[in-house]
Amino acid sequence: MKQIGIWTACACLCAAVVAHAQNVAVVDMEELIRQHPNTASDKKLLDSTVKDFRGDNDDLRQKLETLQENFEKIRKEAQDPALSDKARKAAEERAIKARDELLTADRTAREKMQSRQEQLSEMQSRMLKKTIGEIREVVGKYAEDKKIQLVLPAGQVVFSEKTLDITEAILKQLNIPSPVKDGKVKDEAAKPALAPVKDAAPVTPK
Repeated sequence: MKQIGIWTACACLCAAVVAHAQNVAVVDMEELIRQHPNTASDKKLLDSTVKDFRGDNDDLRQKLETLQENFEKIRKEAQDPALSDKARKAAEERAIKARDELLTADRTAREKMQSRQEQLSEMQSRMLKKTIGEIREVVGKYAEDKKIQLVLPAGQVVFSEKTLDITEAILKQLNIPSPVKDGKVKDEAAKPALAPVKDAAPVTPK
């Protein structure tokens, strides 16, 4: 019931806004973003950055695995019953030092991976914001030229006449060819798909 009430309130609000506008249009922002030239070039840059980060993460993981193996080896040596008390004590000290080195490297690796993930997110957000800003500027100028008082995002409109959709007109303003009829993107490289860098899952001593 609460959801229905919210939807009803939103519908009433939209109706009130539209009622005050003499000329209304809708635009498919998602399609404009997909087709915008920035999207393909931004994806290429992001993919390159992700590749570099993954290479660094692989190096970190290899280093951690080496430290883990060294720690396990020293700890096993310290448990050798044939060792004298003096030799056992020395081996235990080496094991403690190896463990501390491993823990420090593990913490550093996690911090680096978290920082890199944040860098990627910020980069992607900054690029998307720039693209949306450029699209909004073009839409605003087109609306002003055509005396359109209100432009709504098509994805948030329940129904609208096809004649109200100015997406293709905006694509032309951006010098972008219209998408194919079935709605698929012509160029696969234009799809804004970015997989985040996965954690390298650093090993830690048990």
